[in-house]
Amino acid sequence: MNIPTGALTIGGLFIGLAIPTWHVARFAIAHIKNRGQILRDATELIPLLAGISYGGLATATTSGLIGFMTGLFTWLGNGVGSLAMWGATGGETTLAARSNVVELTGMGNLILLLITVVILGGWRAIPDSVKPEMGQGIFAGILLGLSATLGGWFAAFVIPMANDLGASLVGSIA
Repeated sequence: MNIPTGALTIGGLFIGLAIPTWHVARFAIAHIKNRGQILRDATELIPLLAGISYGGLATATTSGLIGFMTGLFTWLGNGVGSLAMWGATGGETTLAARSNVVELTGMGNLILLLITVVILGGWRAIPDSVKPEMGQGIFAGILLGLSATLGGWFAAFVIPMANDLGASLVGSIA
């Protein structure tokens, strides 16, 4: 496949959507008989959502180790998703769905790096039972961060907010 890693294919979009769909479907089916518990147990989805949020924000950086890793995860997601879709449906999956055009500024990258430090610093304290969901959420977030829906939401709200927060932080400290 000769597609730049900054572009999301339909196969990559499939993987990005399949991960949260899998977890939400399992959660919903487990609560069909006991609907009263659904709000109390909704906290089970927080690690997945936190991972998706971080992964979506990470797609906005364009270089460095985090940018390299998001490109690698996008390349892997595109390849695996295209193979899965081709094997299951026989359809064409190399059409680029969208690529992200909004980037973090240097000050937004400061915020991303601080969030990365928090995640890495707290990784040992995170219960082992939720680490897979958070990791899968990060992978899905990276792929969905290039999609029109989540990527558009990040481009319109989250990335400018991270850039502004970084500028505010630098302005108040430096």
